[in-house]
Amino acid sequence: MVAGRGARTARRHTRRGPGRGTALSRYVAEAVGRMIPATGFRTAVPALGLGAALLVTGCMAATGERADPSLARSLPVTAPAPPRDSAVPVPPVASAGAGTRKGRRVGWPAPLPGEPGAAEPLALVVPRAGVNAPITWIGPTSEGVLEAPPLWRADLAGWDRSGPMPGEAGPAVIVGHLDTRTGPAVFARLPGLVRGDTVAVIRRDGSVVVFRVTSVERAPKAAFPVSRVYRARPYPTIRLVTCGGRYDRERHSYEENLIVYGDFAAWYRLSDFPRG
Repeated sequence: MVAGRGARTARRHTRRGPGRGTALSRYVAEAVGRMIPATGFRTAVPALGLGAALLVTGCMAATGERADPSLARSLPVTAPAPPRDSAVPVPPVASAGAGTRKGRRVGWPAPLPGEPGAAEPLALVVPRAGVNAPITWIGPTSEGVLEAPPLWRADLAGWDRSGPMPGEAGPAVIVGHLDTRTGPAVFARLPGLVRGDTVAVIRRDGSVVVFRVTSVERAPKAAFPVSRVYRARPYPTIRLVTCGGRYDRERHSYEENLIVYGDFAAWYRLSDFPRG
């Protein structure tokens, strides 16, 4: 049921009628607009209102768990290049080997054939950004705005359940906080990602789906790049979204969105990765 809904949503994202782009821009941009730093936390929390309550009662039951720390340490910083006969474009970056942390990253095991399809996402691992985060399900509020993960769980990454699952064809969108009043949050180091970096999703079916960063974009929140973020592809893609740019103290919001784009690279059995 979820997979079917995701496929239908991806098609809706690419066949927008008049005004659809504006509505979708508001849907995503307002979510990351609620990712509030220390100076704006107390003022902006009441604005979450019903949306926060819906998130707690409706989505938190679908919260994943962090990946095994030894697995997270073993993932190379650089993603593998997709096979030459794959539908995924091969970016001009050298194929991956071991990462840069001696004794911890040993390269990629043999990949599984084909493409992953649907399975529940549990954890997000981004080695260069130090991310090992449980994935919770988020979705639109009654006002049609994508809700962000709860501020009191700034360690969570939120997958937009109205779109494809990570591993299905099309854009899987995951949002996360940049910081809170207590310090850095889950996506604090996301601005440091570069082309070719690893973005991995651990799934309940015992697989690890790996995406390869293709670009990192900063965009004004008033001009969220809907067509690029939700562009349909015949293979899995991922978008990581957080806040960026200057913090506006009057509006209690950052002025920009930071968006990381990634294409499917390979997928693996979880059991094939070294532990310990």
